[in-house]
Amino acid sequence: MMRVICVRTGTKYDKWYEDNLKHMVDNYSGLEYDEFVCIKDDIYDDAYGVFNKFQMFDKYKDGQNIYFDLDVVIKGDCNHFLRDEFTVCHAHWREPFHTPLNSSIISWKGDASHVTETFHEEEDYCLLWYRRGIDQYIYENTTFNMYMKEDGFVSYSTVPYETDVPVYLFNQNYKELKRNKAWFSKYLLERT
Repeated sequence: MMRVICVRTGTKYDKWYEDNLKHMVDNYSGLEYDEFVCIKDDIYDDAYGVFNKFQMFDKYKDGQNIYFDLDVVIKGDCNHFLRDEFTVCHAHWREPFHTPLNSSIISWKGDASHVTETFHEEEDYCLLWYRRGIDQYIYENTTFNMYMKEDGFVSYSTVPYETDVPVYLFNQNYKELKRNKAWFSKYLLERT
């Protein structure tokens, strides 16, 4: 079982972002999946709107899993991102005061529910304490591996021009994806 996962809760992202991710996965990623799923249940009322990502570790405990944020551009093969061990991105573009990881791409095989054990034990505390969101929570509570820049991803905030990496992380610059005539527009689902 190979599963591609995304999360679309709240009102920040409309359906186009979900459809666009599937379009890029289907046309550029080279991933052969059995299931494309989008989590839409808004069960965590957090100020950051990111803790709903944790649902994937409770729901999907089998097979090979890969998660992508909705604000990414996929323009090349992503099979090298598939990992057995719980793996997140190294946030090489961030200032040192933040966490050194980013959850825009996550992969694991089998059961990764250990990621949310502490969270479920103290949800109210975690929602209040982890002001930098799930990246901070994962960094402080979980064992993880990291994709490095050499694995083929960059942040659009530091590399806004096209390079030959397969994935661009837009890191909260999601409105840029709807900009007309940008270099990345050719990879996106046409808006109707």
